[in-house]
Amino acid sequence: MDTHDDDAPLPILTDDDPRLARVAAPVVLPDPTLPATLRRLHATLADFRARHGFGRAMAAPQAGIGKRIVVANLGATPFALLNPRVVWRSDETIEVWDDCLSVPGRCVRVRRHRSIDLDYEDELGRTRRWRDLPPDLSELMQHELDHLDGVMMTSRAEGPDAIRPLAERPPQTPEAAPPARRLSLARIDAAARAIPAGYRDTPQYDCGPLSEALGCRLTIKIETANPIRSFKGRGAAVLVRALAAAGERGPIVCASAGNWGQAVAVACRDAGLPVVVYASVNANPLKVARMRAFGAQVRQQGDDFDAAKAAARAFAAAGGGRWVEDGREAEVAEGHGTIAVELLARGDAFDAIVVPLGNGAMLAGIARWTKAASPATRVVAVCARGAPSMADSLREGRVVETARADTIADGIAVRVPVPEALEDLAGLVDEVLLVDDDRIVDAMRLVHAHAGLVLEPSGAVGVAALLQHRARFEGASVATVLCGGNLAEADRASLLGE
Repeated sequence: MDTHDDDAPLPILTDDDPRLARVAAPVVLPDPTLPATLRRLHATLADFRARHGFGRAMAAPQAGIGKRIVVANLGATPFALLNPRVVWRSDETIEVWDDCLSVPGRCVRVRRHRSIDLDYEDELGRTRRWRDLPPDLSELMQHELDHLDGVMMTSRAEGPDAIRPLAERPPQTPEAAPPARRLSLARIDAAARAIPAGYRDTPQYDCGPLSEALGCRLTIKIETANPIRSFKGRGAAVLVRALAAAGERGPIVCASAGNWGQAVAVACRDAGLPVVVYASVNANPLKVARMRAFGAQVRQQGDDFDAAKAAARAFAAAGGGRWVEDGREAEVAEGHGTIAVELLARGDAFDAIVVPLGNGAMLAGIARWTKAASPATRVVAVCARGAPSMADSLREGRVVETARADTIADGIAVRVPVPEALEDLAGLVDEVLLVDDDRIVDAMRLVHAHAGLVLEPSGAVGVAALLQHRARFEGASVATVLCGGNLAEADRASLLGE
């Protein structure tokens, strides 16, 4: 088989082919033919999607390969499941109208378990567990596992008139349909190639000393090695470029605890747009000075971030300029999603990615990409215990404001959540953890001692979660984002012990 043939799509078997009724054989590793087999299966699924406009997954027997392999593409990067097996099923079931690559022109009403857990091996033979599949993906994977067992969806038809022309397919129940998402995987992918070089391809590596100290295999993604010492330059660059391309002339108005304001100031400076940033009277003086150095007009009003935001919104509404809000603008979260594109690009099998949660734009972008590119990876959000509004809101499924945000982690000290951010996060976050300020300080010192990095408190909360909730991550492969390093000089001695 030459290279051209390795990459060529295979024909899809249809339901009159007896090979589809056979039980597929397990994949036995090592298998030197596996890479070529997977390339052809991925090419086959991609070709079908391009021609027909649907098809998120395919079992190998559908392409005439009698192995227990499922390939999938949920809109990010394709992946494969070897020897997938269900290890848990919900008692609750749902009714869905199923379609199939191998049953052209028809749909079938079937009943599936609302959620399942899957174990499988990935392409490198690493065992993965994909937990708590949402209804649409639970149905999809049960369909593909049926193919591995020689079972067609037509044999599961339930009730009268259960097999219909695809053109007459009834609407899916809301829980069975893939959820509509504001954030675009295609735009995240495009942003990964377009964000300024100073923010792109930031260092990430397995940090042995931190792993040993925390009892897990830890990969750190360093988002402080850039012009503003913060991840926020990614999303701000994407947003401001889009505004400038649409003819916006400013001023651009925003509110910030400091890092977002720096990011917007730099992006506006590069685009030739004026910018006004509102910050609280108690904002980090280093961050305020840097915003001004980058060309922003900084106005300090209100006792905390949310009070400054209210003043900024009122100023913009009175004609002061174009209001942009961290967490509300889709382009910002999509820009931040490029962190996950880079983090997952080398093929690590992370059990969890632990992400600080403030306004939610970074978490939303990372979670959106991760759940499409590596759905077995759990997305864990971290809030400061003294600023739990986002954690409470995600738990209750509605905006929950708090009267105060009392934490040293000023970058995530949110008391009034952004509704759009909560919508973007729905169904993508596996767990939200709270951390105490004392553990945040411990994490800052640990990173300083073992990785030689100076972090601000909000930049260290991922490591703080690994410290405070150690048992949850014991022995696991974990990644976290060190997302900010703007620590005021006056705080270095008290927080880092220098």
